[in-house]
Amino acid sequence: MLVFTDAKGVTRQVPLGHQAVTLGRSRDNVVPFQRNDSVSRFHAEVVTMGAGWLVLDRDSNAGTYVNGERIEAHRLVDGDIIALGIVDAPVLKFVDADLGNTTATFGDDEDPWADEPLTLVSPKDTLFSNPPQLTQVSFDANKLNADLSGRLQALYTITSRVLSINSVDELCTEVLAMIFDVMPADRGAVLLLEGSELTSRAVRTKVPGTEADFRPSRTVATKSARENVATLTLDAATDSRFQSGQSVMAQAIHSVVCAPINNANKVFGVVYLDTTMQERAFGERDVDFLLGITRQMALAMEKLHLLEMQKKTFESTMRALAHSIDARDGITAGHSSRVAKYSQAIARHMGMDAAGCRLIWYAGLLHDYGKIGTREAVLCKPDKLTPEEYEHIKEHPRHTLKILSSIQFSPDMADLPRIASSHHERIDGKGYPFGWKGDEIPMGGRIIAVADFFDALTVKRHYREPMPLPEVMALLEQGRDTQFDGTVLDAFKRYFEAEYLPNAQRMAERKSREPASRPGDEGPTKPPTRP
Repeated sequence: MLVFTDAKGVTRQVPLGHQAVTLGRSRDNVVPFQRNDSVSRFHAEVVTMGAGWLVLDRDSNAGTYVNGERIEAHRLVDGDIIALGIVDAPVLKFVDADLGNTTATFGDDEDPWADEPLTLVSPKDTLFSNPPQLTQVSFDANKLNADLSGRLQALYTITSRVLSINSVDELCTEVLAMIFDVMPADRGAVLLLEGSELTSRAVRTKVPGTEADFRPSRTVATKSARENVATLTLDAATDSRFQSGQSVMAQAIHSVVCAPINNANKVFGVVYLDTTMQERAFGERDVDFLLGITRQMALAMEKLHLLEMQKKTFESTMRALAHSIDARDGITAGHSSRVAKYSQAIARHMGMDAAGCRLIWYAGLLHDYGKIGTREAVLCKPDKLTPEEYEHIKEHPRHTLKILSSIQFSPDMADLPRIASSHHERIDGKGYPFGWKGDEIPMGGRIIAVADFFDALTVKRHYREPMPLPEVMALLEQGRDTQFDGTVLDAFKRYFEAEYLPNAQRMAERKSREPASRPGDEGPTKPPTRP
């Protein structure tokens, strides 16, 4: 039988018979223990062997020890001390005799596991009676403590880092790299669900250059994703759950651990890791650690999903506002989108970062929104404006500022109203409606001023035909450092030569190859005007 002392100081005994006596921290064991870093859920078992008994380690994380020596299997003799793990390890003594009524047995007055699992006491003077064994076990304990410390630090780092990552691919790549620092994986992948299919978003291997040859076991990954369970297999070649998976043999997979990236409502995908060598097999501690990581990944994935939805909502709203202006006048439809495109390109050629370019794009898209307050007779007038009408239309930037300032923009977009409303200001201070000059004008407004001027002159308007590109470029240059910022003009010219002209030439060539229209298909010779 097995004899031990429980947390209440009561000595107890476990009779041994034909049924296996399982030991571990799961309540499903014959002898369950309270949670302990050294004890796996299903740690070890004692089974009958002929006239005696055998203690078997069940691939535990911290190992099973008999008289201070780690074992895989050991035939028990009277007086053997069995320890589960090496840090505060619970121990049991094997007694090859009947102790009579000197100890309590299971089934007496109360079930010792009715309220909580047992905590077993570790008498170190017995466990470490042999000095050489003490040295070896102490060394292993230090190693285990270092491993636990490293994993806790890694989990803390991952938790802190994932919440600041701004893209799904970056999240997958960085988390996989951090996992490899603390887990014995030879290969790994993050696979995300796209519809009902798993798609690889990040791959890593111990051997550089072999990533393209790695194929995670689809059987394992699909099982974890579909059933929302973590999967651990110690020897994939003999695991009946995965015998149908061809990749197990083809990829020389030995041990596998796979955990779902999930929250309460959704499975986003899985993190899959495997090894090719027996000595690097995964254990239950690896499952717990990986689940801790994937839960943090799920939080980050949900945050990124919400941010993406927020961005899409914001962009669609901004486009709807811009289209509401375009809808008033078919002749100038598309002007806002083109100005936004040109403005973003200028900002990019000036070396602005992605956030700055994005801000200027939206400001360009809404730069004319104040025209919603312009009378339609003035906005669509085919003739030259009267002085009164011109003064009326010059108020539209002021309306833009007033309307957009009523919107609660995010901090990164807070300057959008001021930028969007300053595109008719001039470097020399002779612009409108505020008379700002030089550095008083936001750089975004100086950029949109060039983009707006270029598009206004190169596209047909009610009162004139498009001007030739050379003339437009000459007019822009004439306004250098008086109407327009010279630095912005230089960036626009770089864009014009590197991107605008080549694209225009390709479009012209494509149009020239289109079949000529048949007689009667020419359409109206000029756009209709509003009544």
